[in-house]
Amino acid sequence: MADIAMQLTIEAEADTVREALTTETGVRGWFTADAEIGQGVGAEHTLSFPGVPESWRLRITESGERRLVLAGENGPWAGTTQTYEILDVPEGGVLLRFTHAGFPAQDDAYRNFTYGWATKFTALKSYAETGKPAPFFD
Repeated sequence: MADIAMQLTIEAEADTVREALTTETGVRGWFTADAEIGQGVGAEHTLSFPGVPESWRLRITESGERRLVLAGENGPWAGTTQTYEILDVPEGGVLLRFTHAGFPAQDDAYRNFTYGWATKFTALKSYAETGKPAPFFD
């Protein structure tokens, strides 16, 4: 199976980055303007995108102060797992370590998701550092 692994330094407090990952306001600030974000293990994240006929559903399988794990339940992420880890950087800010695991192959869809995550994390970094939401197009 193929995995996507990324990390980036964000000049923000750990709580700010966690809120960007775990709240509706946060996810709507960098990922998609149409998000319903549940709280706690067993809850669901539902993400919708213009032009995509079905919302993507992810189940929270682990949720802590510095770690979030989501399991894809449908659509192109079915059977995959996303893990976010927030680590302190001694010089200030945090390191966000991300793994999206369980893709069946390194095919074109996998390569598109790799590129997609890179663009989303650029938006996440900007949102966490400035508080300004990303512009989304309907």
